[in-house]
Amino acid sequence: MDLTPFARTGSHIVMPVDGTAAFVVSSNLRDKKVFDLYRIDARSGARQLLQTNPGNVAWWGVDRQGRVLARVALDGADSRLQGPQADGRWRDLAQWSRWETVVLFGLQEDGRRAWALSNRGRDKLALVRFDLDSGAEELVHADPAVDLDSVVLSRRTQQPLVIHSMPGYPARRVLDDGLARRLDVLAGDGPADVQIASMDDSETVLVAVVTTDRGSRSHLLRGDRPAQLLGENSLSMVAAELASTRPITVTSRDGLALHGYLTLPPGVQPRGLPMVLLVHGGPWIRDRWGSGATNRALQQFLANRGYAVLQLNYRGSSGYGRAFMEKAIGEFAGRMHDDLVDGVRWAVASGVADPARVAIYGASYGGYAALVGATFTPEVFACAVDVVGMSDLASLLKDAPPYWELGRPWWHRFVGDPAKADDLARMREKSPLYRAQQARGPVLVMHGVNDARVKLDQSERMVAALRAAGKPVEYLTFRGDGHGNQKWNNNLALYRKTEDFLAGCLGGRSSGFDYYQLGAWLF
Repeated sequence: MDLTPFARTGSHIVMPVDGTAAFVVSSNLRDKKVFDLYRIDARSGARQLLQTNPGNVAWWGVDRQGRVLARVALDGADSRLQGPQADGRWRDLAQWSRWETVVLFGLQEDGRRAWALSNRGRDKLALVRFDLDSGAEELVHADPAVDLDSVVLSRRTQQPLVIHSMPGYPARRVLDDGLARRLDVLAGDGPADVQIASMDDSETVLVAVVTTDRGSRSHLLRGDRPAQLLGENSLSMVAAELASTRPITVTSRDGLALHGYLTLPPGVQPRGLPMVLLVHGGPWIRDRWGSGATNRALQQFLANRGYAVLQLNYRGSSGYGRAFMEKAIGEFAGRMHDDLVDGVRWAVASGVADPARVAIYGASYGGYAALVGATFTPEVFACAVDVVGMSDLASLLKDAPPYWELGRPWWHRFVGDPAKADDLARMREKSPLYRAQQARGPVLVMHGVNDARVKLDQSERMVAALRAAGKPVEYLTFRGDGHGNQKWNNNLALYRKTEDFLAGCLGGRSSGFDYYQLGAWLF
């Protein structure tokens, strides 16, 4: 049953309500710019409006009984944590800068306490106890190198069980000795990301997912019994044929430590290889170790075709603290791109990459980076692959979807406000659309026609500009998909086009036409 049958609307589960068939759900059904709160019964589909967003609420705090205990409202440069009053109004509980991050979770049943991942007054996201009355924080755990990723809470005690981070390989701190032993057995001797997917109320029966750079496997753990394999993903089924991915560190030209990952094709000497620089999107996310990372295991596909694959968390990436992220302010097509080029230089200097056979590939912001590589530094890259990337920064923001409204100040801070003449001029200077004549090598552009974030027009105009300048460009669109493909036939077309294009540019392997491709055409 579709419980949110609303066209052109986003809906998200906020909290299942204990002991019932109900969920608290956020949806922008009423106003596409903001999200209201609803309680929806999963049996009947009945929907009840709980809270109407006044226009500036970015987060709702709901406990397991379905009670709305808090919200975060944006007010200029401030974020205000607010609590409900008996008269229906809201009062301020705490305040922090809009540019700080406080992720509240695990609201206590007394409505006065919570946990949070917070960098308020510090650089890195740390686990804190949060007092909802005073707004005071008590530091519980921090990693000096990176932000904490996530925390698993006990449903019985509401105390932390597992704390996750990823300085290079995945790291976990398990606070219960018995649970630690059970998870360590699953992890084995090598690096692994072990996540608890679900637990029963007694916390003796749980499902754990073990992810490595070669796939993921799900296990059922029941008391002291041996773990039972529930299933594995398609990568794990061919793990023996896959490449290994290792963390690397590169020093930028201005002395900044840049972390990332290198995947090398198995069975060949890692010297003078054709290489693909695989750029993550966001840009305020990061590449991670493991098959569930941001690029959906594309690195394994490329390594299988004979390419070294370099992934670099350039400045502006999340996970390395607020200062590292803020070094990207004003640096689109600037030092953010310099970091990527410095990564290529590192791979060449280390002997891994052939400088004449380096491609740049990315989706979303990564697609923009690919176009920047093709038009700002064409001497570095033999070719470029852009997937759902933006080519014109000003029109990206002018045509942004309504639900970006509360996030616009973030874009204005990092990139610029197209309503301001000086910002508009700088955004034009940083837009590949206006530098198409500088491209040298071939460019492949691919885009979902239903993309609500980066409109198809961003690619249409870029392709037209490249063609008008007489530059080699190939163009592929995906019907029925948007900002990233979900349909198997579109994904197959994307991968096939990618391998053929890179084979022509870098000389790697292409599997050629097969019956799966024929099936994609037919279905």
